[in-house]
Amino acid sequence: MHMIEEIVREVAGPADENMSEYSEFKRLMRMIESEMREKKIDIPRDRWLAICAHLLAFVRRMASGEKLPQVEAELFEEIHPEMLSLSSRVLFGEETCSQEDGTEVFLLAVHFEAIRANQGK
Repeated sequence: MHMIEEIVREVAGPADENMSEYSEFKRLMRMIESEMREKKIDIPRDRWLAICAHLLAFVRRMASGEKLPQVEAELFEEIHPEMLSLSSRVLFGEETCSQEDGTEVFLLAVHFEAIRANQGK
């Protein structure tokens, strides 16, 4: 847990601790940590940094109402369904996502897939 706090501060910065999105951002990081621990998947520090930067941007997009362009449906086929499901649960609290949220789910799932592929799972 200490590493998560350290990475959050590194990415978000100590001045951002009072930002309205900060607690949501940390909650998402802890959820990922818990899910990955349960699956016995270790996340290297460099991947944590990438995920953290992605989640901070995600939280800020949600707060501002910004939407990313949709990704090609074929790209989803390259990501393990379990990683897509995990991404959807983390971001939106559900197993399936609406078409509108698909890009966010896909982008986080890419991080998870890279970790999974590197661990041979």
